[in-house]
Amino acid sequence: MKRSILGLMYLIHGMRNAGIDVDSRLASIGIKADALDPSSIIHPSLEWDILKVVGVDVAPEKGLFIGQHYSLAGYGPLLMLLVTSRTVNDAIKNGIQYQGLTYLYGVLGLEQGNHQVALAYAPVDLDTEMGLLRAQCEISGTYKFLDDIYRMMGLTVPSIRIELPFQQPQDPQTLKQFHDYYGADLHFGCSKAAFWMNEDVVQLPIPSADLITHRVYEAKCIAEIERLNAEEQKIAPLIQRVNDYLELQQGIIPSMAEVSQALSIPERTLRHQLQQLNTSYKQIREQLIMNKALRLIEYKEYSIEVIAELLGYSEPAAFNHAFKRWFGQSPRQYGK
Repeated sequence: MKRSILGLMYLIHGMRNAGIDVDSRLASIGIKADALDPSSIIHPSLEWDILKVVGVDVAPEKGLFIGQHYSLAGYGPLLMLLVTSRTVNDAIKNGIQYQGLTYLYGVLGLEQGNHQVALAYAPVDLDTEMGLLRAQCEISGTYKFLDDIYRMMGLTVPSIRIELPFQQPQDPQTLKQFHDYYGADLHFGCSKAAFWMNEDVVQLPIPSADLITHRVYEAKCIAEIERLNAEEQKIAPLIQRVNDYLELQQGIIPSMAEVSQALSIPERTLRHQLQQLNTSYKQIREQLIMNKALRLIEYKEYSIEVIAELLGYSEPAAFNHAFKRWFGQSPRQYGK
């Protein structure tokens, strides 16, 4: 299932603040971070391909800092669903049920202990440096999410016992950074990440609980999950991967060479494989621009000049000419 691109955008922001030259790495595969379309969605496999480029030689422990740049703001309907839940326990269960709307690759779960309850996180890959980096980012971001959501709901942040599926850092300064962030009740070398809280804490009623509003946002979450699932179109996976990559940015369309590098496919091989599927990079690119043009015009929020710029045209006249060739009328005529 695809997901919001905001998770990737927050990760890029965190890497920048960590002093990592993420922009030049993105540029090597034709992506400009500031041109990423925040409304777009991305397949996890493509996001992983991009992460493999920007995460080269980044120590996994950097994820502790990077994950702190994930934000509640991008969660939209899911955030409202959580803060209108009846109790903290209900909010945790809703977060697990609709984790497809989060930025996580790992799997969330709920665990019961001796008068305690834990939000658990199982990473999908702890065997590679890149998998460790991603897990560090997501666990750090999940802890920040818990802290932020308690504050947003008007509740006191509880004491949390934290278990991490990583070995304890040998460097004293790095270990101090972990304790400064997670607190003293921190335990390394566990099978998964877990955030343990007393059972009575998670049964606390949420001050902002509202049954009617909750039902409204539950319906929105269900609809968004269905939309993301529907994006898994029954077309050739390679065509989908190329299209997904081109969909990421506004105003800039990567070249075929940049796409082939991002997808780790030699350019000649990519061209041949697309030919075997009775299409080409040029056809996929043009179809993408056509679809975006229609969406932007139907949105009725942008002028023709702005739409032309968002689609990568240097002059509105060139966009007008192309649109008339595609649809037999000008953009202004279509928008009436």
